[in-house]
Amino acid sequence: MQFAIFGDLHSHKQNTVRVLQHIQEVAPNAALFALGDLYECKIGKRKAEHARNLPLKEAAIVKKSFQELLTFPSVIGNQEERIALVTGSEHFLHYEEKFYIDHAMLIHGHQFEWDEQFEPTFPEFHTPLVFFGHSHRAAIYIDGVRTAVSYNTPLFVGNQQYIINVGSVVETLDWCLYDSEAMTVTFMRAEM
Repeated sequence: MQFAIFGDLHSHKQNTVRVLQHIQEVAPNAALFALGDLYECKIGKRKAEHARNLPLKEAAIVKKSFQELLTFPSVIGNQEERIALVTGSEHFLHYEEKFYIDHAMLIHGHQFEWDEQFEPTFPEFHTPLVFFGHSHRAAIYIDGVRTAVSYNTPLFVGNQQYIINVGSVVETLDWCLYDSEAMTVTFMRAEM
């Protein structure tokens, strides 16, 4: 089965449309999954420590035309958590923390520990593949070491554990095509 995995949309309608169109062109039968941060919270981390019961329009970028694009499942991102915190709205908390698909776990990535260079320290995983986002930097981690990616080239991932950052929709229009039968991951980028 094919899966199109993407994340970090941050309420950017135009880039989301481009990525969804690219997926439709490349893998029209792929199941779509998002890795969180669908929305953009306008309240920074420090202010969010004290801000409560703000109106949604002050706390986040939430437009109906963007929301209509969100027809796919997603895990929760830190943006959704922060929006819920500062508004008190439980609507943004209905997302799961993790999804499991064929041989893989999907998670946003804000749950990991991140160092000063914004590199993650991974906990132990029990699936051969882990897909995440959060840092907006497409990469594949082999034995915890960040490795650059090649686009449009299927990478066989059937022999060991790989931890894969799919990049971001908002900045670079990145996504990954995962084929669970061929056990390949292909990093993709829609055209700007």
